[in-house]
Amino acid sequence: MAQSSEGHFVYTIHSAIPRESKQSFEDLQDQMNKEARCFEGYRGQTVTFHESEDGQQLSTTVRIVFEALDQCLRWLDSPVRRRLLHEAERLMNYQYQGTLEANSFDQWIQTKKPVRAPVWKVNLLVWLALYPSVMLLVMVGNSTLGSLPLPLNMLISNLITVLLTGHFLVPWLSNLFKNWLHSTSIRVTLSGIISVVSIQLVLLLLFSLLPGMP
Repeated sequence: MAQSSEGHFVYTIHSAIPRESKQSFEDLQDQMNKEARCFEGYRGQTVTFHESEDGQQLSTTVRIVFEALDQCLRWLDSPVRRRLLHEAERLMNYQYQGTLEANSFDQWIQTKKPVRAPVWKVNLLVWLALYPSVMLLVMVGNSTLGSLPLPLNMLISNLITVLLTGHFLVPWLSNLFKNWLHSTSIRVTLSGIISVVSIQLVLLLLFSLLPGMP
């Protein structure tokens, strides 16, 4: 069955066959399709026929779709595909010319580029990481950092929270919320926002109930 080639690597094969060989050609492509399904990343193929100018032949176009270039190359160079092509050449004098779609490389490379998460979502996770970090640092360092002059206290406290959030909490939260970070779904986006705010409210309640908290 033909599948959408958007966002994948496309290899195109053009052929010219006698009109009477159309059924044999379709059988060949069915066999190709069946064998290619065993290869990783295969997304399907499309087969189209066009009348040639002389009316004696059919121009055919087969587009093979894989998720990645290397997966497509493994299929193109596979022994099973070569065997099918040799049989077609022997039985129906099949000749073909394989080409790459003009935008195949660009399209494939674009799909491999990491999608940048919206800044506001990243900021929301930073907020989620900072609040408990700052509160715990205040509680733990009250008897140590708290005795220092305020400018020095803030300098050291900020260094600790930046290291803690930047190296541990934010990467951990980014992995935990990775689907939400890159999702364009309104439902998923709202669910993530509600989750972050709910966690903050729970933390607020817990910190507010701790004894000795001003």
